[in-house]
Amino acid sequence: MAPPGSTLLGRRGDEALFVKSWGSFPEVEVLPNNHRTSVAGLQVGVNRIRWVHPASTPDHRHDDAEQVILMLSGRMEMTIDGEEYEMAEGDVAVIPKGVSHHGRTLGEDAVFYEVFAPLRVQNLVGFIGKVF
Repeated sequence: MAPPGSTLLGRRGDEALFVKSWGSFPEVEVLPNNHRTSVAGLQVGVNRIRWVHPASTPDHRHDDAEQVILMLSGRMEMTIDGEEYEMAEGDVAVIPKGVSHHGRTLGEDAVFYEVFAPLRVQNLVGFIGKVF
């Protein structure tokens, strides 16, 4: 069944395909000034991240999934495997499994999507079992 307020596009077995606005999903502050909205299928997860300047993440890595970051607005500095990269609207970063990385805003808020494959259930804590 598609979530309320969405359009059911089709069905494959028990999996529903639907279209829904990002604004209809809850946003959670996961770190100071770091807000996450999450949606997931069975094999891939997508987060919309909104960093309110000044915002940063500590150095970390994901041993269970690769990560793709797609910048929507603002600017941030990403340090990936010890190399610094400035990212702005339209930029994309691919971070393989197990590679250390961290980021921080550069003088303004930043909004970006992060895609994880396979799905990282950790990103859905507090959302599992809820329909929005």
